[in-house]
Amino acid sequence: MMLLLKHTVGPIVKRIKNCSCEMYKGPDTASLIISNHNSNLDPALVSLGFSRHAYFLASEHALRGGFGGKILNFGFAPVPFNKAKADIASVKETIRRLKAGASVCLFGEGDRSFSGVTCPVNISTAKLAKTSGADLITFRIEGGYFATPRWAKRNRKGPVSGAIVNKYSAATLKTMSAEEVLGIIERDIYEDAYERQKDAPQRYVGEDLAENLETALYLCPGCRKLGTLKSEGDRFFCGCGLDSRYTETGFLEGDALPFSRITEWYRWQEAELPVILNGIGDKSICTDENQQLFEVSPAKGTTLIGEGAMSIDRQAIHCAGRSFPLADITRVAITGQMDLLYSDKSGITYEVKSRIPRSALKYREIFKVLTNKN
Repeated sequence: MMLLLKHTVGPIVKRIKNCSCEMYKGPDTASLIISNHNSNLDPALVSLGFSRHAYFLASEHALRGGFGGKILNFGFAPVPFNKAKADIASVKETIRRLKAGASVCLFGEGDRSFSGVTCPVNISTAKLAKTSGADLITFRIEGGYFATPRWAKRNRKGPVSGAIVNKYSAATLKTMSAEEVLGIIERDIYEDAYERQKDAPQRYVGEDLAENLETALYLCPGCRKLGTLKSEGDRFFCGCGLDSRYTETGFLEGDALPFSRITEWYRWQEAELPVILNGIGDKSICTDENQQLFEVSPAKGTTLIGEGAMSIDRQAIHCAGRSFPLADITRVAITGQMDLLYSDKSGITYEVKSRIPRSALKYREIFKVLTNKN
């Protein structure tokens, strides 16, 4: 079934999404494949680079019930993992499949980039590569950020490509420290979408190019307020007067706009957020209305437990009339564009969905600054 889907769906994906992929010509042996990640179609693109089937690690939220989850489970038998907590079971299952002679692919960042630059890779991924006993193949996808921006309401038509970067034998990995393995992984899968676009501009054509950009950019450089930015069509603006346009090449244009790249804006807000929080005191930092709070049953489904506003202050996340002390939250993660996941000390995972565009990213980043938890 898995190979049938690859050879029937693969060519369709390549044609519709303007994707190209360089085929791996090395020995057909079981390997751990590590790639960067920018699109929901990345697993299909990576698969097109290998003749042998590879199992993928997949976030459990993609496998919960529904027709899509059933297709993923039946057709691809992925290794599920929970983004909101340390998931030892997924590591053990990955190693089991590798030792059984199968190839496994994981996206080293564990997340999709909001900024266009590859996210950091956790040292645990390097330790997995080193101890798995399998060869390591690194794979890099280019163009994915502009074709399917994580923050965007709609995808765009433009070139996306993928290729093998390097292969390292299990014997070579054993001679390296975990930090050295981490270094080669981060080097090989690193992608700065705007630097590549600057050198060889490509057009990514679509409708409503800026819509939902406020899910990634949450701090206005004009008034320095949280959550005041809005999008409409190709415009991105704030009530303070700041106005910009998102172009088909992915760059921003606007009078007196301090940034032309989302990467620049993203890095600025990341550095500015601690300064903003120092001046807020104990009052509510930000609030969003029309939120839905769910309790998660991993890889199975969710149960709605409340609806209402969500806010965060120095003590807790408040949602739908319930409060979750920051000290009790072990991890905060984002799935998709703006679903917020967090787990508490009891091991329960909660998910907050929004009926309106809002940034889950700002809640995760505020949590990180206030608690020093990454």
